[in-house]
Amino acid sequence: MKIMLVDDEKEILTSLRRTLELMGHEVDCFLEAPDAAKAQDEGGYDFIFVDYLMPETNGIWFMKNIKKRPETHILLMTAFVNRDVISEMMRLGASGYLVKPFDADELKMNLSFHANKKDLPLPGIFDIG
Repeated sequence: MKIMLVDDEKEILTSLRRTLELMGHEVDCFLEAPDAAKAQDEGGYDFIFVDYLMPETNGIWFMKNIKKRPETHILLMTAFVNRDVISEMMRLGASGYLVKPFDADELKMNLSFHANKKDLPLPGIFDIG
């Protein structure tokens, strides 16, 4: 699958990229939401993981500034658990959310759950060690 990661923390992007690539996915990383929004409009991503709090923008800004494809699953990543934020993201088209910090197993479970809704291929997803 083709996956986009949007987070202002390089360490998180590096760790998630490594995990997802080991699972056999193609991964693009973005530190800033405006760059990610432009790439998403051109990109054809199966999944987008977007951080809520970033220096210049946030996940809601990202959702309001993209042309979301119906087949793209967008998951909010946040340590800022707030019912209003989560509700707004879902209203704008997010499929779900992950509470930071999360581990590789939580990431795999979310990919599997959401991908199976659309019967997307999941290379390596079921060989959890």
